[in-house]
Amino acid sequence: MFTKEDFKNYFGELEGLLKETLVIHTDLLNEVHDRSLRNKLLPLMTENMEAFRWLKQEKEKLF
Repeated sequence: MFTKEDFKNYFGELEGLLKETLVIHTDLLNEVHDRSLRNKLLPLMTENMEAFRWLKQEKEKLF
């Protein structure tokens, strides 16, 4: 059985991964000057941001 600490560590690792992804996407968007490429990257970043927000909400509910 998983302990509360195990879940806390799991959610912490997931949060870290999503943060890294958001930083990379933000850096890419800041560097890309081609509009068509920016338009393709923006939805990916938006999805990751929503996943990050959801994860934070679930983590707050549990702990």
